[in-house]
Amino acid sequence: MYHQFSRATGRLVAATNLQTPLFPVAPIALQRVDPPKIQYNTAQLSTVTEACPAPGARKLIPGTNTPYSPVPESIRKQQQQFQKEDDVPVFLKGGPVDGILYRLTLALCVVGLVGIGHTVYDHAFPKQ
Repeated sequence: MYHQFSRATGRLVAATNLQTPLFPVAPIALQRVDPPKIQYNTAQLSTVTEACPAPGARKLIPGTNTPYSPVPESIRKQQQQFQKEDDVPVFLKGGPVDGILYRLTLALCVVGLVGIGHTVYDHAFPKQ
């Protein structure tokens, strides 16, 4: 037995006009279609040497002949510091200030959770 929603009541009732589960759409068998052929356009593909420039070569900004500006030495040192394998989480690699900010954030989270618990308790057991 099949069911449908009644327009009058909005409830689920036994269907009278449904003879198949896919009424009024009948299933149609899938037709076999050959997959599309892959076409390689070699004129627009870059070569390996363009995609991976030599270590000393400067990469150009796409669409221009202007090279990217060099990375300042201070940023290069920070990159080395943060990418170093020393089993320290990345949010603590900035030094003691990062440790202080991390602990302050944890303390504020705990204070917020205590505040939420206090609010839930006040709403669950109101004062009379």
